[in-house]
Amino acid sequence: MGRLDFHGTSLAISALAVLLTITGCSDGDSAGTGGATVTDAGVGGQGGELLDASSPTDAAGGAGGAGGSPAPVPPIGPRPVAPTPASSGTIIAAPGGSGTACTLAEPCDLWEAVDQAAAGDVAFLRGGSYDINDQVRFSGDGTASQPILFESYPGELAILDGSSVTIGDTVTIRITGSFYVLRLLEIRNMPRQGLLIPGTDNLLEGVRAHHNHLTGFQISASYDLPYGSEASRNILRDCVAHDNFDEGYVIAGFANGGNADGISISNGTENRVEHCLVYQNSDDGIDTWRSTDGYVGYTIAHSHGIADGNANGFKAGGLEPSARTFVEHCIAYGNLANGIDFNSGAEVVFSYNTTFQNARGFSLGDDTEADHNIASGDTNGDVNSAGIQTDNSWQRDGTVEFLSEDPTSPDFLRPTPSGGFADIGAYAGL
Repeated sequence: MGRLDFHGTSLAISALAVLLTITGCSDGDSAGTGGATVTDAGVGGQGGELLDASSPTDAAGGAGGAGGSPAPVPPIGPRPVAPTPASSGTIIAAPGGSGTACTLAEPCDLWEAVDQAAAGDVAFLRGGSYDINDQVRFSGDGTASQPILFESYPGELAILDGSSVTIGDTVTIRITGSFYVLRLLEIRNMPRQGLLIPGTDNLLEGVRAHHNHLTGFQISASYDLPYGSEASRNILRDCVAHDNFDEGYVIAGFANGGNADGISISNGTENRVEHCLVYQNSDDGIDTWRSTDGYVGYTIAHSHGIADGNANGFKAGGLEPSARTFVEHCIAYGNLANGIDFNSGAEVVFSYNTTFQNARGFSLGDDTEADHNIASGDTNGDVNSAGIQTDNSWQRDGTVEFLSEDPTSPDFLRPTPSGGFADIGAYAGL
């Protein structure tokens, strides 16, 4: 295959390397202390449980409990995320914090921590619910070698909650700066988007956004700016976005279900989504809209479409200059429209993906490349007649059979070894 880093960027990867140094773990390592991380599952029982469309929740994955063995790292979907050592902390905030000391003994509030944090700082948020009743702006600038890190205190979960604010209010959480790292946080009940990212070169890892009233995570800036200057080179990794919805709302910016994706990359260039899980959002799972050179890999999207939502699992384009989204090793199932849709994007590539029981498996444009994919059980067929199609399941003889069609199984949608399809689809080579 050889295309995992098809759209890699040096700046984003530099920030990633720094993060791995801070946390003391390598990509794919699992945490060794049960209960110290809060993550969602990848496929089936690998690191937790992925539930099907009939369930509104998903299980916490992560490492094995005390005295147990760490669970295997899932090849697709979120993996366990190891916490940063407590000794690395330079700023401490708490839900009831005050003052400017920002220490473990005298924690400050969230806004003071955000104001104080500078390049190289590690800001820990003590566990509990933070009432987001005012703007939160991560507006500083870290560097590739000294990012600005915000994370739940080890063994705890910081929840950023906007439920006290009226739906449609303009209170938001935004990353407008660069080289921020947000890890192991929960964002819920915000009056609009869960988290807006107009900034560049930022990393989210192990963050969950749910029950927000527009998109869970949205990378977006002015469409008039040169691409690359804002909303570019950001990475979302091992994140979860679910049950974000705007159904029933017709105020400005809302569309009765049609403006709440799990993850939206509205514009910008070279943004990446890796090992994420999106489900039960009212519009689409992941939408790369007017962005360019985006990457989506090793990610699961299921059960999308409420009210007027478009209901695609992965949507890889939109209005000009949308181009060159690359989607690989992803699974889309149970979506009310297409599992994977080019959506007018130019020069889109779909490689080694699996769709199952969507309205249609793949929707391709004339210049879309689709290779080594599997589509099975999709109501309105595997694929339309467009695109450049190479060695996909519908081009082979026989019928795809899976080891399991149960989403809670670690073998969910993995082809049987001797069925003639094990070398294609999302699991090929994994």
